[in-house]
Amino acid sequence: MKPFLMIILCFCVFACARNTKNTESNLLWHFNAKQNNSQMDHQVQPIITGYQELLKGVANKDTSYIKETSFALLTVLDSIAGLSLSTDTAMQNNWVTGVGNISAELQGVIESNTMQDAKELTLSMNMTAVQILQLLSEIGYKERNIYIFNAPNEYIEDGVYWLSLLKNTVNPFNEDKKKESLTLLFTYFTNRNAF
Repeated sequence: MKPFLMIILCFCVFACARNTKNTESNLLWHFNAKQNNSQMDHQVQPIITGYQELLKGVANKDTSYIKETSFALLTVLDSIAGLSLSTDTAMQNNWVTGVGNISAELQGVIESNTMQDAKELTLSMNMTAVQILQLLSEIGYKERNIYIFNAPNEYIEDGVYWLSLLKNTVNPFNEDKKKESLTLLFTYFTNRNAF
């Protein structure tokens, strides 16, 4: 009887000591303004501008413009990746990693554009937007408002994301070529000094 009670006691101790809280999180991006670095804010502007130009090429289905803009943006990313912009080593590492991730996604944009595969181009552009968002959140970006849009897409279960500096924009992935303005999904980054 004693060994049987010992086994039950062990199970009870292990069951009580086990953490049953669900630690899974659906949070994709987290903005933390206290990490803001004005130098990094300034250096990320060419990335945002290049991304906006890339969206123009996608909207117009202009493969040569997409190729040209992608290579120009890769050149910008290569030149700013090695800049030492922060004395905080963790933030500097986040900067280098974020720029590297955006470069990798742009390589996917170039490949899918070369293959002229609309599905792969959509997926690559979506992932480029996600990586830019990740970089902006890591550096605590707050120089300008960035608006994040989402639209249903047959290739991506959660829909396709894209960024804009404007509150209303045209879906660059819309194959119907309708000039419809989409409503804002949410404002992710806010310039606190603008008000």
